[in-house]
Amino acid sequence: MTGTADIIASIDDRLRQLNEEIRALTAARAALDGRDPRAITRRQRKPTRQLSRDNGGTRAQAAAQASGQGLPETSNEVAATPPQRSRVPAKPRRARERRSLDVVAVGRIESLLTEHGAMTTSALAERANGNRVQILAVLRELEAAGRIRRTGQRRSTRWRAITDEERIQKRAAELAARSKTAV
Repeated sequence: MTGTADIIASIDDRLRQLNEEIRALTAARAALDGRDPRAITRRQRKPTRQLSRDNGGTRAQAAAQASGQGLPETSNEVAATPPQRSRVPAKPRRARERRSLDVVAVGRIESLLTEHGAMTTSALAERANGNRVQILAVLRELEAAGRIRRTGQRRSTRWRAITDEERIQKRAAELAARSKTAV
């Protein structure tokens, strides 16, 4: 058991030395920054990592660590004050451009698809100056009514108007299929 006790004593000595070195380095950094480390109030001090009971710490050790007094000599944790960072002002956030959106008529969407061919929902919303969600709802209604069709999936989805020629071809195919089954 004396071997274990010697190791524990050695670790405790090393922790004491490290705590002293941390205090000295913190004071040196504060002197370089022109700040006195004792002038920092409790509110300004950043919270340190609390010891959990899983790591062998007690509430008293966690309180001592949080108050900046250091750890008792028997602890296996090193108390360190958090590094002081110079405050860099945050970049101002750009305000989102708000544009007035129009309620888009169904006929307007159909005419855009007829004029420009296949288009994405976002492109339609931009051209019609409408809300993308509203445009998507109208597109789905038109698709259910059989006036437009969708190709692709997710980001590659394109909407296109169904032309009269396509309707005629579809109807001719249906009639041909019926005549084959009737014979």
